[in-house]
Amino acid sequence: MPVARPESSGARVIAHLDMDCFYVQGGGLIAVSYEARKYGVKRSMRGDEAKQVCPQIQLVQVPVACGKADLSIYQNAGSEVVSILARKGRCECASIDEVYLDLTDVAEEAMLAETPLESLEKIDEEAPKSHILSLNEDGSDHKDNVREWLHRSDADHLDKLLACGDLIVAELRMQVLKETEFTCSAGIAHNKMLAKLVSGMNKPTQQTVVPFTSVKGLLEHLPIKKM
Repeated sequence: MPVARPESSGARVIAHLDMDCFYVQGGGLIAVSYEARKYGVKRSMRGDEAKQVCPQIQLVQVPVACGKADLSIYQNAGSEVVSILARKGRCECASIDEVYLDLTDVAEEAMLAETPLESLEKIDEEAPKSHILSLNEDGSDHKDNVREWLHRSDADHLDKLLACGDLIVAELRMQVLKETEFTCSAGIAHNKMLAKLVSGMNKPTQQTVVPFTSVKGLLEHLPIKKM
């Protein structure tokens, strides 16, 4: 993937989007829905083991061709999602169901526009569900706190970029759901590693933002193997 044109500030906005429970495979389970997890179903369980803890579970097997799993249906579906995400940024596929998205240019443009995003009213309902690291998430004030963080006028350039990135990702996730019926979660940060680290932090169907001032707190107690 071509590297985005560097801005004078050097700041970048990178999102990591991860599809929620995108595929499953015969034999040992490699993907488990969040509903099934509540009953104790875990990855690597065999099908009969999963049925013992969750009798109503529905097991889906990947198609097989020439004795091997045929993932073409998932590859095609993943490509469909990428084509939607690419409308707003530069994509780099990490796997069938994971994509990095460089939103630097479009976030910079959004900062300069009076009405930067389409359907802002709908986005303004989805984006406040985001999780902003180090931001108070107590009780019913969560959405109000996030909304205030996203729209505050005294934010520095870095936070404004991330706020625009958060709104753009919320818009893209809504569009993916509308056009494909797939849900995804996302992490938004200033580099790929941080975006990847937090994209699964609040699954499913949610997104997490890493402000620059929260990086130290995130990494301070994080095991090295997580990176």
